[in-house]
Amino acid sequence: MADTLAVLAARIASLERLVRDLSRTSRLANSSIENGSIAVYGDDGLLRGSIGMQPDGTVALAAVNGPTPPVPTAPTTASVLGGVAVSWDGKFADGSQAPADFASVEVYFSTSADFPDGGSLFAAFYSAQGHTMTVPAGGPVWVRLVCVSTSGRASEPSTATGPAGPSPVVAQEVLDGIVTELSLADGAVTRAKIEAGEVDGTALADGAVTTPKLVAGEIHGLVLAAGTVNADRLVAASITAAQIKALSITGDRLVVNTVTADQLAVGTITAASGVISSIDASVITVGKIKATQIDATNLVISAANVNGTVASATTAGSAGTVTGSIGAGVTLPPTQMGAGQIPQTTTINGGSVLTGTLDAASIKAGSINVDRLTVGLAGQVGQKWYDFGDSASKWLNSASGTMTTVPVTDAQSGGNVMRCAGFVQGAYRPDVKIPFDPSVTYRASVRVRQTVANSTPGTNQKLYAGVAGLSADGVTFVNNSGANSLSSQFYVAADSRDLTAGAGWVTYTGYIKGTTASPVRAETPNANTPAQLHSSVRYITPILYLNYQGGSGTAEVDMFAIEVVEAGGITASNIKAGAIDGQTITGAVVRAVRGDGSVAALMAPNLGDGQAGFQTTSADGTTYSRLESGELTFGSPNVAQVIPTGISGKASGGTLDIQSGMISGGSQAHVILASGDSPLSPGDGSPSISLEWDGSGTADMVVDISGVLAPRNFAWGKVTITPVANTPTSVTVTGLNVRGNTFFGYATPSTSVPGTQVTGVGITSVSRTSATVWITRTNNTATTVYWLVLGDKV
Repeated sequence: MADTLAVLAARIASLERLVRDLSRTSRLANSSIENGSIAVYGDDGLLRGSIGMQPDGTVALAAVNGPTPPVPTAPTTASVLGGVAVSWDGKFADGSQAPADFASVEVYFSTSADFPDGGSLFAAFYSAQGHTMTVPAGGPVWVRLVCVSTSGRASEPSTATGPAGPSPVVAQEVLDGIVTELSLADGAVTRAKIEAGEVDGTALADGAVTTPKLVAGEIHGLVLAAGTVNADRLVAASITAAQIKALSITGDRLVVNTVTADQLAVGTITAASGVISSIDASVITVGKIKATQIDATNLVISAANVNGTVASATTAGSAGTVTGSIGAGVTLPPTQMGAGQIPQTTTINGGSVLTGTLDAASIKAGSINVDRLTVGLAGQVGQKWYDFGDSASKWLNSASGTMTTVPVTDAQSGGNVMRCAGFVQGAYRPDVKIPFDPSVTYRASVRVRQTVANSTPGTNQKLYAGVAGLSADGVTFVNNSGANSLSSQFYVAADSRDLTAGAGWVTYTGYIKGTTASPVRAETPNANTPAQLHSSVRYITPILYLNYQGGSGTAEVDMFAIEVVEAGGITASNIKAGAIDGQTITGAVVRAVRGDGSVAALMAPNLGDGQAGFQTTSADGTTYSRLESGELTFGSPNVAQVIPTGISGKASGGTLDIQSGMISGGSQAHVILASGDSPLSPGDGSPSISLEWDGSGTADMVVDISGVLAPRNFAWGKVTITPVANTPTSVTVTGLNVRGNTFFGYATPSTSVPGTQVTGVGITSVSRTSATVWITRTNNTATTVYWLVLGDKV
């Protein structure tokens, strides 16, 4: 016995040593990533990075969706030859350290302190230690810095520094006095060598410029700044008519009233001389210009010289002489305007149009689109917004995917689709702000298809579609929790739907009505149970995710619509097919008229004496009963009798179709469904159904059926899937209409190699209208998978 205990003690000690050694061993010591990557997510569920194989085939640690980096400190600038030296000290404005995902600090410059165009990017500092670089510049510039992370996030710009310009090559003190009068040859200074306005009286010594130094006609009004040459700078009589270039003296060179009409020869100033355009009221003495001195054909009437009402054509030439813009306060009579007199380049705003003067006849047909109108829902305009794939450039996408409008021959609406290549994240229309009225029902619909699979088929091909909420300012986002974020919005049409390449067009629809402080995120395909938005939502705009998350595939959007489906009463056009079933009508009479004139009426709550049923009156006045769908709830005691077909209460055979419903009662319920001479006892041997329940146990029902059982809460079928080897591959089954409140799915493959080649099968995303069937196989052999979807009342 002692030897046995010693052996056991030794084995226990050995096991303890093995456990200790295993606990100290790295769990990834013998692990690897095979042709894939490890995704890293943050607390908010967003992808922060990936380790391993990237979509472009490289292997790296890639960061995405990182935090916004801190703002760099303001740069310092100094003038150098040919430009401006820009230095950064490697610090940040809030005193923080360089972020772990630091990439660079970009250098932007502009000639304006407010950087109206964002500035021009010159280069970047790629070290967080700071550095100095030279920005080439021909004049003064302003400089500011922007920090960029490895995930592409940019900080706010730093405080701008400037202006700073390049240092001069020769100091101004050296330039002063280099050129004197003696250095100039006679006639050496011409107009082409003098910049307009650069020579003024203070630059010339008294009597320094004499006529031998001037080329005749080379100095005129455009070269001299107004008032810069005084009489004491001119040698007496040194400037004669020969030295003055024709037309070089304009009104701004003349003292007011110094040139009067008696000093001008009749006919010397004409429109062709170009002088009239430079003469305004300030240089004309009252009464000096007479009507006899003005040629009516040379008078141009414009807003600049008309105050009040333009005179009639008989006063100043024909209407064709009215040119230029029409200013505020100027009224132009219809007699002054002919067809085509206002050019297309003329801008006319609301202030230029008199109230009530613009009617329908003045607007070209088809020139005003609905998206140019702003009107409430009560105006019946804007109750339906459509995007048929024609406006891809108007969508704002925050991920790397591209959205382009392309023509296709198989578009379901219009001739174009919006092609989304790569990851499209939180794309929305900044130009679309639909006022949200919580008292009406909205329907959001999208029709999409996956045309190119992700690099790993069956992954990263999810669709999210619905609406994004906006607050009262029309700019701030309001998501499901009330936060200002594009994520976790209201995906009422499609929430994490897997698309399958080659499966064709699929339409997803969701309904919205009302608001709440705590909305529930869910798809809402039933108009009777619409989603509620957050109570802070005042506007809605479409939102779309495709190839989520980070997929490289391609999806196409044929249609995206947001429309009001209820504004007041409910009409047939507002009710989705199949949305009303027998579970939803109580306490009322529903009547239907047949083609032969007979009337059918469902009596509720009862037909008398606690009985309920479906009563039909034929065209000849006889009555019989038929139960097609609904819920029978009885008191105690209670009896219901249903005859499938018959005249005057007598059956001649037929069928009974119970589509959906539940039979329940108080302490006792007795239901007989019969076919025969008597409602209670079949006389011709036809099938009958009898159910009895005393309220204390479970009711039993016996059904004798000859034929195929087709319950409405079942759907079944088969699909053929060609899988990618060793990769879960799926096909989505659509177009179902399964009755029930909760849904379950089952799938099984038709295969003779289960567990060896066929290693897995499953079904996901089971709903009333669709389900996704999966298979995993070691090869790409096409395999048939049988599926079944069941609806339950729970």
